[in-house]
Amino acid sequence: MRMSTPPADLVSAVPTDDEAKSSSFPSAFNAYVAKTQAWLDLLALSTIWLVLAIFTGQREIDFIPIWLGCRIAISVIYAIDLIIRSRLSGRGWRYPLSRLDLVIAVVIPPVRIFASMRLLRQMFRRGNLAQFMFVALILMLNAGVVVWEFESLAPNSNITTLGNALWWSVVTVTTVGYGDYTPVTLGGRLTAVALLVLGLVSLAVLTAQIASSFLEQGQSKSTDVSTE
Repeated sequence: MRMSTPPADLVSAVPTDDEAKSSSFPSAFNAYVAKTQAWLDLLALSTIWLVLAIFTGQREIDFIPIWLGCRIAISVIYAIDLIIRSRLSGRGWRYPLSRLDLVIAVVIPPVRIFASMRLLRQMFRRGNLAQFMFVALILMLNAGVVVWEFESLAPNSNITTLGNALWWSVVTVTTVGYGDYTPVTLGGRLTAVALLVLGLVSLAVLTAQIASSFLEQGQSKSTDVSTE
């Protein structure tokens, strides 16, 4: 799955590694981590479908080369990141020994998803509506691909193409639920539950942000009137 370009404020808003805040590393290292951390977090979130593919029973011959190519590409990206960090840290080979999680992520990319949890925490901070909706979009697209992986070869399934799966994910996350496409496998239904929760949370966050904005505007106008 191709990763969309995030809003500019998302990259600057996401907190970086704690080591980027440490004075024990050179400024060049800190600057590199600050610039790349959000992109790597987004990459991890954008490839959840890749992580779950091995559990879906997907064996379609056209899908295997795509999975393998993406799997190798992600490992290469994480390896390059680790090499750059090691060089900029000034510690050489000692740096990977202190960050075994990054080393393991090169071999087993799904490990990096746990590091992206900081991005999910950032989503719920007040005023981050654009960031929240962008990450929710990434998760929705992941859910669509995962459901397709579960459903495309299942007997009696009507979600047999990626297009149908993405349409289903949009309908589900918006809680519209036309019912034209429905998952029949256990994995597909569990993914549907997760997508419904995402839709409800997104709706609640959007409503709360809009209500808060109107409330602040009303209070601001009341203050202006009282000061006149």
